[in-house]
Amino acid sequence: MTLSDKLKLKCAKQTTIAIIENNGKYWIGTNWCKNPQEECPRKDLPTGVGYEKCNDICNQQYHAEEDACIEAGDNAKGGKLILLGHYYCCSNCKAIMDKNGITQTIIAGGKI
Repeated sequence: MTLSDKLKLKCAKQTTIAIIENNGKYWIGTNWCKNPQEECPRKDLPTGVGYEKCNDICNQQYHAEEDACIEAGDNAKGGKLILLGHYYCCSNCKAIMDKNGITQTIIAGGKI
């Protein structure tokens, strides 16, 4: 799926983009949903709570960090990940980034 296609399948709560940079090359992941909703089922929940609703209701397969690691494949090893649109990495995403060899994470936050 192209990045353009993913950006059309946006999360209703917030768009998050993860960019992996390694040796001057870039791979981009998003928090796209196969079943995007008009209103987020987690809208009243704090950050880090209720992520199961993302998968169960919105059919979000991956958070942006994992999607970027999938896009980069072996190229993720030794790279840095820049996270836009979010102020937090969940423990699952941190574990995935560690497993894929991401050496630095920059949480840029902001609204996209």
